[in-house]
Formats: sequence, C-alpha cells, structure tokens
Amino acid sequence: MANPADPGLVVIPHVGTEVVAERRFPRPSLEAEFDAQMLGTNGGRLFDLRRIGKSSEAAACCDRLRAANMIVIKEDAQGKTSEADLLLAILQHLPNTGIGGRLTKLFLAENALTQTLRDALSKYTGNARDIEAYFPTIAAVVERAIDRGEGMVLVIDEFPWLCQSILSSDSSAGRQRVDLLLAALRRWRVQGMRMLLIGSIGMTALGRRYKLDLSHLTDLQPLHVPTLDRIEAEQLCAALARGAKVADWTQAHTAALLDETVALYPVMIQKAFQMLTVGRTAAPLNRIGDLFAEKIRPDLDTSYYSQFDKRIKLYDELPEPLPGLVRGLLDAVFDVDLPVAREAFERVGQGTGATISDADIGDALQILREDGFLAMRADRDGAQTWRVASDLVRSWRRQRRGARRP
Repeated sequence: MANPADPGLVVIPHVGTEVVAERRFPRPSLEAEFDAQMLGTNGGRLFDLRRIGKSSEAAACCDRLRAANMIVIKEDAQGKTSEADLLLAILQHLPNTGIGGRLTKLFLAENALTQTLRDALSKYTGNARDIEAYFPTIAAVVERAIDRGEGMVLVIDEFPWLCQSILSSDSSAGRQRVDLLLAALRRWRVQGMRMLLIGSIGMTALGRRYKLDLSHLTDLQPLHVPTLDRIEAEQLCAALARGAKVADWTQAHTAALLDETVALYPVMIQKAFQMLTVGRTAAPLNRIGDLFAEKIRPDLDTSYYSQFDKRIKLYDELPEPLPGLVRGLLDAVFDVDLPVAREAFERVGQGTGATISDADIGDALQILREDGFLAMRADRDGAQTWRVASDLVRSWRRQRRGARRP
C-alpha cells in the first residue's frame, strides 16, 4: 500500500474517468474501511454525489481483492435498461472454470426453462424478454452455482440508475421486477457472493416513490468517500507537482490552491492543479484567486451544484408527506449551521401540518444523507446529530439559494 506521507510519492494528474495506479492518491484509512467491509461482511452500499471518487475507490478496492485471489466481477449498470442486460453482462465475465463451469451444466439441466433458453444461457446469451420472464428461475440457478469458498465479489456501479430505468419504463410490472432483482441479489450474498452497490442517486428515495422492498439491502453496510483533511490535501498537491514535473510549484501555491478550493475532494484538487500548471509552469501566486473565480469555480455549476438542484426537484415526486418534510429538515440544519439532534426534527414534522411518523422522518433523513446534503453522527447511547455534509453543500446553498428556501 502506497504511503501518502512518502516525500517521493508521485501522482500523475488526470481528471475525467476513474483514476487508478499512479493517477490515484492513496488513502490508507479509507482503503482499510473498504477492505474490511468487502472481506468481513456481505459487502457495502455506496450512494453519494457524482465526481467525488466513488468509482476510483471501488476500482482500487477491486484491484486489492483480486490481489487477494478473489474473483471480482465489476459492471457499470448505467446504460443498461433491464435486469436481463445486467445478468448477461455478469455471466459473460465469469471464469470458465469454477462457477462458470457449474452454471453451464446447471442451465442445461434446468427443466423449468425452455430448451431454447437453456441452450442460450449455457453460452451466456439469450433474448432479454425471455430472461425477464424466467428471471426468478435463472437467479435461483445462479444461486445454486455459488461456492462460498471461491471468494466471489460482484461490484455494480450506478445500480440505482438501473432500478430507475426499469421502474420508469414498465409502469405495470417495474416495481415487481426490481423487488425480484433486489431479492435475488440478497440470496446470492447469503450464499457467499459479496457485493458492492454504487450509485450517484440513493435507493431510499426510489424505495419510497415506488414502494420498493428495501429490506433486501439491510445486510449491506453503508460506505462513504469523505473529503481529504488538510494534511492529506497538501500531500496530494506535492505528489501532483512531482507527477507533472512542475519544478516551480511551492508550498505557497499549495496553500493558495487549498484556500480557494470549495471542498477538498481529490478530483477538485486535481482539476484546480491542472488549471494552475498549464505548460508545466505554476501560475503566479497573485493570479490564483482570479483563476479560481474565472475558470475553476464556474465549472462547479455543471459538475456539482446542478446535482443538488436536480435532487431538490425530484423530491416533488415523492409521496406525501415527504416533499415538505425533506425541505423542512434541510432548512432546519441550514438555518443553524450546527449539528441538530434527531429529536428536534419532530418539531419540523409537526410544522408541516401533515401527519408525520417517525418512519417518515427517518426516511427523509436517509434520503438527504444518500443525496449528499446531510451527514449523521450516532452516539453509543442512541443519540443522533445531523449536520451539513460538506462545504460543497454550503457553497451550493449560498450560490443557488442564498437565504431562500430550497
């Protein structure tokens, strides 16, 4: 494991796709958290904002799991429109030996499937409509093929996006199809297939809007990609300067970059560094403030702030009393800009004029947590406090809303 405090650490600047190897800044404590979840439990769920490093941390975790002789299948569900698309993609990446060989035999022997579908599935192909019609049976066959001793891990990026696609395209049976998918994945985990489900939208809001059975996700532990602390951010800047061979980059440049950056996510630091080192030459210190104001921070609108805008708009589609409740809870935290005790939110619910249950408040808070608005601290005695999740959220509030309600 690379040590970020190593004075010789090199990070090659790169922005745009997930970063791996020398393009990624190592985060040992976060890596240990991911590894503990993936090796010691059924797996994790990571629902948070776009462009904060979720996919990069997942990819790095996959590399470490493969190095530990685990069988890792990683799929991006964005662009897939059905559970059949996902299933075929998973099957086509299975090894020929072990589970792959067992599956071929089990598919050919499964009399509950048509002969045509048995033959197709044994070659990891098939008609999407046929696979959807027989999905419970096919999923059960996969379940029987899983061997806990083989150490298999399934990582699905943008999993909520796939669920949303199914739900929006099939008004009559979409809910049943997603519930069947969630149930099948949980049975696979019980059998020994660990999983990491990732998404830039949360599942709780989808669950309430479409009345999904989200109890199938309770065995997956929540994961989070936080901002860097100041020392880590300074180490990243130094590593980027070495990787980009910018000889005139100084500690004063690092301090100015970090002081101007809205939130210390690695990708935001990488983006700023690239803008401040055109032609392998560090920008003059007296220009850094203007470069942030004119070239770097304006990009936050399309890259980050619009995500919060879209989430706020989508809350209108939630069933009552959630639309008003979610906004009220968010206002309650923003108005004081201090951690708010869980019990204080009961007064917010009463102020909406609707009948509010404790489950409603809990789901509303979880929605705001998954969507990157709020973070929670839970004490040993059961007390909870909720706070603004990051400086990025505060910046969005100032830029977009000011003193107005969202």
